Amino acid sequence: MLPYRVKDLRWTPNGDLVIGQDGDIGDTSLHSLASFVQEVRTRLMSELYDWRLHPQLGADLSSLVGEANTRNLAEEGKAMIVASLTKDGFCSPGYVTVRYIPVAIDEILYTVRIALPNTTQQEVIELSLVVRTDEFEMVFV
Repeated sequence: MLPYRVKDLRWTPNGDLVIGQDGDIGDTSLHSLASFVQEVRTRLMSELYDWRLHPQLGADLSSLVGEANTRNLAEEGKAMIVASLTKDGFCSPGYVTVRYIPVAIDEILYTVRIALPNTTQQEVIELSLVVRTDEFEMVFV
């Protein structure tokens, strides 16, 4: 697993750089795990080949569009999420848990839980996202 507490540029959920009130480009130094959480979100929101230097980085969840909202589809999405987070050793597979529940005929709610084993208090990051399967949309809740 990579170091959690690294400093990085700060991005909005839409991928824009954050500019502080002082006009400087924002970074993740104010919150100890902000960079890690930002990387998790980036991986989940990205598609394969979005990143030229890391073409296999994204979860590719848009490939679920047009499919019937079934348990098999939810399992496929779960596998894609785990694969995206464990590629290149970013997270260890044993520390990533993904649960899902259908919340509408065309929406699946995924809850991603990542235990951070080398932290002082066994910190846990938990993110929830809704994936729509009628037309691709992903929203972190």
